[in-house]
This record gives sequence, structure tokens and C-alpha cells, in this order.
Amino acid sequence: MPLQINGYRETLSIDRVQTPTLYMIYQRIQEIQQFKPEPYQEIEAGIHHAQGTFRCKLIPSQKFFNQDQEKLQRLLHDVDQNDSKGYIHSVTREKKETKAPQLFSLSKLQTKANQLFKAVANDTLKAVQSLYEKKLLTYPRTDCQ
Repeated sequence: MPLQINGYRETLSIDRVQTPTLYMIYQRIQEIQQFKPEPYQEIEAGIHHAQGTFRCKLIPSQKFFNQDQEKLQRLLHDVDQNDSKGYIHSVTREKKETKAPQLFSLSKLQTKANQLFKAVANDTLKAVQSLYEKKLLTYPRTDCQ
């Protein structure tokens, strides 16, 4: 696929760094274009503990695709045949802080509404203004954030 089709108008110089880099980009684009989603299954377990119940993935990184059904059934059978008791060896707690996202400017809000809901800019403006007048929004949307 020529780069000009995708809007790239510049000429690329080719040397020992750019050539393999461009080829890696080309390969990645090919992978993305040829990707076909495939359904898979993961195993979750309900864990009962003295302090409560929670759900977790039995094997967090393992996914079972259609061709893995026999392997999945064997694993489930083995877990079912065993005593099926687990032990919590350690618990790590972290305190994390997440900053609030920046407020939307009117144009960014209209763009996001169009992406998510296919709403035209004028409809978004009317809806936002109505919400502001009903005191459901805390500030009027302008071109500033």
C-alpha cells in the first residue's frame, strides 16, 4: 500500500536505520489489517474467605480458544476432582491517586459525542446548554477547557 494513498506526501530517504524501521511499521500495519477477532474463554472462580467472598481468574493469563476445548475440559475436571482448596499466601495493598481528567471544551465534547453517539455538533450544544440551565452541569461549555 503506497504511503501517498494514506495522505503521506513527503519523500522518505532510505538508509540503514529507516529501511528496517519502515519495514517494521509495514509489517505491523499488515498484522492489524489481517487481524480477525476470535472468541475465547477464561476460568473464573468464586473464592470464599473468612472476610468475604470475591471472584478471581483461576489462571489469569490463560485463554482457551475453540481449538483448546479438550484442554479446558481436562483442567476443569482436574480442579473438580481435587479438594479445590486454595491458600492466600500474601496480600499487597497500594494507595493510588488518580487525578481528575481535564474538563471538556465545547469542541472536544462535541467531537466525543459524535464519536460515541453519532450526535451532530448543534444537537450536542443544545443538550449541554439545556443541562447547564437546569443546573446539572457546573459550568457553561466554551472553547476553553
